[in-house]
Amino acid sequence: MYKNNIICTKKNISVNYNLYKEIEAGIILNGWEIKSLRKYKVNIKYSYVSVIDGEAYLINSEFQPLTTSNINLVNVKRNRKLLLKKQELYILSNYIKQKGYTVIPLIMFWKKYLVKIKIGVAKGKKNYDKRMDIKRREWLITKSRNIKKFI
Repeated sequence: MYKNNIICTKKNISVNYNLYKEIEAGIILNGWEIKSLRKYKVNIKYSYVSVIDGEAYLINSEFQPLTTSNINLVNVKRNRKLLLKKQELYILSNYIKQKGYTVIPLIMFWKKYLVKIKIGVAKGKKNYDKRMDIKRREWLITKSRNIKKFI
């Protein structure tokens, strides 16, 4: 995936979550939403994916309308349907039923002329998990420094 194809990302995923599975999904959008995507006026920072009546929805994503669109009739934070296969929906719904798992959007990107969204099944990290990651990173840095000294 090229960097110029990415529309928006959710930052600090590896800090706050442990990712278990990633799935690529299509998304159903209106015309004005595509126009705002082309201008990068979209925010998925606080959004998540939920399975409602056997269909996956992107909830709490924010698409800012352009000044040329009719602002009075626009619902900026509506639920957007995701296009997934039955097997993928079954996997997501099973993960969501388990305690502690959530489905979050990771990256929204262009694939040819279509808008795709990469969603991931994740589990939130506790504070002690975050501290262990910091210790592991610091140990790798000191280890590489020590190896450079002896070479």
